[in-house]
Amino acid sequence: MKVDQAWPLAATVTASAHATAHATTSAAAVAAATTDLAPSPSTGLSSGLVALALVIARPLWNRTGHLNTAAHEGGHALMAFLLDREFLAVRLEANQNGLTSYFGRPRGFGRMIISASGYTAPSLFGLAAAALLAAGNVTAAFLLAGLALCGLLLLVVNAFGRLTVVVMTLLLVLVTARGSAGSQLFVACAVSWFLLLGAIRSLGELRQARRYSLHTDADTLASVSHLPAWVWVAIFYTIDLYCLLLGGRLLLGG
Repeated sequence: MKVDQAWPLAATVTASAHATAHATTSAAAVAAATTDLAPSPSTGLSSGLVALALVIARPLWNRTGHLNTAAHEGGHALMAFLLDREFLAVRLEANQNGLTSYFGRPRGFGRMIISASGYTAPSLFGLAAAALLAAGNVTAAFLLAGLALCGLLLLVVNAFGRLTVVVMTLLLVLVTARGSAGSQLFVACAVSWFLLLGAIRSLGELRQARRYSLHTDADTLASVSHLPAWVWVAIFYTIDLYCLLLGGRLLLGG
């Protein structure tokens, strides 16, 4: 169950030289090994079915859902960066909760945008990946994914979170270094589908979480805006469903 907030805290985080070296090496490996190929309708459909199974089967989601959490927190972090906030820390927990901390005003438009970016980030990332894949830019999709993971690694401060991001990065490098062009494309499509579908599932978990806690992103947004939390949940659903429809059309060759 995901209960995520972005609270301003007073602390500093510095990236280690090891993490920086890992980021550079991983991004270079991804760029060097990928092959461009556009997905066929059969590839889009089969990869979508695999992603759907990973999302709807709880035993599988309990393991794969960490990718959705990473995208969620990455959305908070990216928007905070674009709004010139000072980063402090990102945490990814074993129960798929997450936390992004930064300096900034506790209220205002910037806080609202940062808080709203979490539950829309996975679907927007998935849509961006689908657009790249539909255009035959598999290399660009893998490279951007590698850079995103490496950037997240520099911000994560807890051991489980770092391990999670490192494992994701290593799997990405493994696919690009060892996989054929067809397998690379299939994995890329499956990940895109997973982000699109996982965003919808996480909103269902958000609705459940609000029954037991008022510390969700939707409740944070309600406290800094004039809109109730349920309206924000509806906005999240609208954006994520639109991304799913558009991304699915791209991946299926429509």
